[in-house]
Amino acid sequence: MAWFKKKLRQRRLETRRAAPEAEPFLARWIRRPGVIGSLVLGLVFFLVAAALDVWPVDPPRYRQGQYMPSNITARVDFRVLSPELFEEAKRLADSSTPETFRLNTALLDEIIASLEKIPSRLEASQTLEKVDGELRAEMGLYPPPAAPGETEAKTDSPPPAPPSKEDQAVFAEWVTLGKPVHRPKFEAMCKGLREDLTRCYIVRPDRASQQQRRSADRVLLTDDQVIVEQKVVDLVAENETKKVRRLLLAGVERFPPLIRNNVETLLLAKIRDKGLYLYDAETSKTGRAQAVQAVVQTPPDSCYRHYTEDQVLARNTETLADADMEPGMDLSRRGLSEEELKLLQAEHAEYLRHERLVNPSQRWLRLAGRIAVVLLLTMVLCVYVQQYQGFLVEQNWRGVKLALLLLAMLVLSKAAALVPWANPHAALLPVCIGGIVLTIAYDQRFALAVGAILSAFVVFQIRGGVHMVIVLIGAQMLCIFQLREIRTRSKLVVTSAIAAAVIFVVVWALSIQTGAPWRFGLRDGAWAAAMVLLAGLIVQSFLPAIERFFNVATGSTLLEWCDASKPLLKRLATESPGTYNHSLQLGAMCEAAAETIGARGLLARVGAYYHDIGKINKPDYFAENQAAGENKHDKLSPAMSLLIIINHVKDGMEMARRYGLPALLRGFIVTHHGTMLVRYFYHTAAKQSENAKGPAPDESQYRYPGPKPHLKEEAILMLADGAESSVRALSEPTPTSIRTQVHRIVTERLDDGQFDECDLTLREVHQIEESLIKSLCGIYHARIAYPKDEREGKNGKKTEDEAKPETDNAPAESSEPETS
Repeated sequence: MAWFKKKLRQRRLETRRAAPEAEPFLARWIRRPGVIGSLVLGLVFFLVAAALDVWPVDPPRYRQGQYMPSNITARVDFRVLSPELFEEAKRLADSSTPETFRLNTALLDEIIASLEKIPSRLEASQTLEKVDGELRAEMGLYPPPAAPGETEAKTDSPPPAPPSKEDQAVFAEWVTLGKPVHRPKFEAMCKGLREDLTRCYIVRPDRASQQQRRSADRVLLTDDQVIVEQKVVDLVAENETKKVRRLLLAGVERFPPLIRNNVETLLLAKIRDKGLYLYDAETSKTGRAQAVQAVVQTPPDSCYRHYTEDQVLARNTETLADADMEPGMDLSRRGLSEEELKLLQAEHAEYLRHERLVNPSQRWLRLAGRIAVVLLLTMVLCVYVQQYQGFLVEQNWRGVKLALLLLAMLVLSKAAALVPWANPHAALLPVCIGGIVLTIAYDQRFALAVGAILSAFVVFQIRGGVHMVIVLIGAQMLCIFQLREIRTRSKLVVTSAIAAAVIFVVVWALSIQTGAPWRFGLRDGAWAAAMVLLAGLIVQSFLPAIERFFNVATGSTLLEWCDASKPLLKRLATESPGTYNHSLQLGAMCEAAAETIGARGLLARVGAYYHDIGKINKPDYFAENQAAGENKHDKLSPAMSLLIIINHVKDGMEMARRYGLPALLRGFIVTHHGTMLVRYFYHTAAKQSENAKGPAPDESQYRYPGPKPHLKEEAILMLADGAESSVRALSEPTPTSIRTQVHRIVTERLDDGQFDECDLTLREVHQIEESLIKSLCGIYHARIAYPKDEREGKNGKKTEDEAKPETDNAPAESSEPETS
């Protein structure tokens, strides 16, 4: 026995060595149609979804008005720029910046020029009495000039006293200084006076008082060459005569004692209402602006409020309400305040900065973790699509549409999350829109699965918790379960309204369950309900565009095409009445069969209405439109007849495009015959070839071009079309013969591989068969034959009752009663 076992094992090994090595599964999978394109699409989807998720990497976790169940403390020491202190620092910088005064060089030149001309002017007068009155007034010389209003023509006034010896001496001193011998000395005196006057900080009274009111204790004095910083207290107003005299003393003492009073008087007269230093407004403004800008660019530490670790930044909402709320204050302010939110944001930014310094790898680990989760969700999505919607993998353009829909919803979710005043429940808007559109474009099962993955993406993106997962998936399921068929334009609005009402209660209950006050639950519930309702309104507004984008047709659109007043159906009823009646019968049969297996009955019915519109061009070449005993194919060869029969599919597609038939319905036109063999003309051609002893015709030339059905509804139409046509050809369509004929038709289609590209199961095929049998038995039911009436007149005339016409409800005469 052991010898036989050994030999058996040896034979198995030899067989394995001789067998060709199987190709790896991965290599075979990669070569499948559309796989490479789908992998690229999945990679692009992952990159975009990851970018939307990780930006920003660590967003703030709080929002204004948020309910705070407990106090929030600082994790690190930080400081916050105080607006009040910052404004005060800018004001102080503006006020404490020294302002600029520029030397009045024009006045200074005028003073020196006047002094230098005095000796020559006095010498030209020859005597003191002949000196110009204006000059005497400026210098205080004797005799003083007449007061305004006085006239020298008065004869009753006594003449002025003659000049004293002292006045004569002053006059002589001035004249002496003008002599060539003393002129250089006098010019040196004037030059020294000029230098002394530049150190006399005499300004106008208003500017002096203004500088004393400012915070700056110094000013800048310049003569366009040198800038000198001087204390404000050194400024003297020109109307402060005593202080001005003390400042002018050093310069006046350069002159001989006899003329010092004249020089002082002249200086006081020249300086009056002018000042030796003038305020430079432009330069001062520039200096103040630069000082303020320096504060803005680098605020001093005094502008900040400092907070230490574990210091309370935001208090419990209820504690704040009891302690700090004022009567009549808005209830919405009982949540996180704007000031507290700014504190938390500043603390968060400082914490991240501190983390980068202390533990820089932690941030990258969080980033890697988030990317890994996004990758996992993307892989789950791709696997599910490949497993249950394989056509999205094979047809990449369809996969692109799905990816664009999901990415658009993720972008919408990110945009809602970045709005400062938005509630977190704004995430319901993209999730519900996505779920509704997926239901319209695909089916409920696919929408539930992909919608759940979309909800996971959104929750992860907005950093939500378990409660948010419950709310998003719950709202999505409420919308999807109600949208098996959209037969009315108000369906979406009603669906979203019902879902909004339920979600309002759910959100409010979850909020109360966490211990939040009822007002916060009502606010969050209102936000959630509004987003769900808005999602329905948005989809309703863009429903036609959604149908065109995904090449689908909702129930409301199908009902519109069911209308007998549609131009295409009117042409079919008028030009091809037999085909029209045939289509109506098929519509009822297909709808019943589709509803039996849970498919879309309305789609099957409308598809049946339009599947034979191509026969409008040549209706007389089809049996249902031919008069009794007349067949135009008798005069044509099988090949020509075949061409006419097959062309009704092509003609139907052209007419469908011309009349704007939805793409979903156009599929029924090209698939209702699949690649079936046109048996009648094939056998006719084969018989003719046999009689002519020629080669048999190629079977492939007598088949419809296809394609085969892809939808269950298209497969139902194929079966119903074949079954109805074959049963109509029976001479005695009894229930038994109908069952036999329908079973034969179904078996032929299955054996011919017509359902290889459709996801029909054998159980569903059996259910469709039973439904078709039931419908055909109802159409071709037997009628009871009327008994022959023996009441006839002697002249062979019928009685009055017999002469009445038959009603529409009277059964047709039959020679044989129906057999069971």
